[in-house]
Amino acid sequence: MEELKLEVEMLAVTELERANEKFDSKFNSTHEAYAVLKEEIEEAEAELKNAKMMLENCWFDIKRNTMPNRNIIAIKNCAINLSAESIQVAAMCKKFIDSFEK
Repeated sequence: MEELKLEVEMLAVTELERANEKFDSKFNSTHEAYAVLKEEIEEAEAELKNAKMMLENCWFDIKRNTMPNRNIIAIKNCAINLSAESIQVAAMCKKFIDSFEK
């Protein structure tokens, strides 16, 4: 798990570099930083909510003795999206800190 965390940390750094090429490299205010971070967290929450809904659908299929392949694929896709959103959250946290460090 520690190796995976280090890889995710590097992905967050890479994501921050990508975002900084597209947008300003620093936030203009703590209000702006908060708003961006809040939006990223809300997007991550939405992906987790979708995964939970697909898990419920999976359980309905299992109770009907139907293979839940379609729902499992959907959960996997949600997990990938959630991972990407979480990496963006980490990147924006770093940008927040970097923007207001003395």
